[in-house]
Amino acid sequence: MSHPRWLFVSALLLCVKLCFSVEPIVIVHGGAGTVSSDRVPGKLRGVSTAAQVGYQVLAGNGSVLDAVIEAIRVMEVDSYFNAGYGSVLNIEGDVEMDASIMDGRNRATGALSGIRDLLHPIRLARAIMDHSGHNFLVGEGLKAFATERGFTFLEPPGQLVTQYAKEALEAWKASDRSERLGEGGTVGAVAMDVYGNIAAATSTGGTTGKRVGRVGDTPIIGSGTFADNRLGGLSVTGDGDIIMKVCLAYDVLRTAQLTGSPVQQTADQLLEEMGTSFGGTGGLVGVDTAGEPVVAHNSVHMSWAYQRGSTIAYGANKEDFNILPPPTVTGQQVHADF
Repeated sequence: MSHPRWLFVSALLLCVKLCFSVEPIVIVHGGAGTVSSDRVPGKLRGVSTAAQVGYQVLAGNGSVLDAVIEAIRVMEVDSYFNAGYGSVLNIEGDVEMDASIMDGRNRATGALSGIRDLLHPIRLARAIMDHSGHNFLVGEGLKAFATERGFTFLEPPGQLVTQYAKEALEAWKASDRSERLGEGGTVGAVAMDVYGNIAAATSTGGTTGKRVGRVGDTPIIGSGTFADNRLGGLSVTGDGDIIMKVCLAYDVLRTAQLTGSPVQQTADQLLEEMGTSFGGTGGLVGVDTAGEPVVAHNSVHMSWAYQRGSTIAYGANKEDFNILPPPTVTGQQVHADF
């Protein structure tokens, strides 16, 4: 028979968990920019599916790190997004990808830049965090580490290049080359579990026509990705060369903490200031420490979605806030009516 003292302690611990728990949430974005009307539905389907897949990880007692990775993996295989398959092309017509992930419990991070012919860069970012002994890897050392950890590169090379990306590069070359962002497409995810643990992750192919070796904000912790259980978590998208100048992800969360302002209000304000001061467009999604979703962008569009409980919300324009019916899950597939 259990001792009464241990029964009391167990009951107390259960009470603490129930009293201080939050409702889990997974929120994702599919990139900030200007999207043609014919591609908006595909992006909305993609982000809504990604949010649901990530949420199912939490519902199955998975970690927030696993939740953001699975959400991003959905978008890395979707040609509607600028990440993995569907990444935009550099000036030479090749795909070079960046990614990062951060654990809000201890600020552990994993980041990479310039990886080629790897379908899921976000998984490699997680491996860097867990197994490399470092935060950020690039170049030949990055590829050697990936091989060491059992990652498989696509053969022959170039299989991540899509026809849409080729046409976008040709259009950019034929223009005055002043358009840096286009429709965007960088993908990101932020998750919070029932205990308030937060993770954030971001994955991208960069910008059309970029120089070989260019690094944007996505792999830079504090610019494109940031998570801390005491501050919140954000994944950023947009004009990376400008976002890096203002360390947007950390600046939003730290400013909100110091001023006592809501993260949503702070994000709106700092994005507006970035646009005014530097001419940059961008957006972000995330959660605050109470698990409230944050969606902000100064671009024309940013596809986003989240699932919290049975609620699945999504949008693309600033005024958008749409609700999907509760999803039905069959095996690994999540289905929702659009």
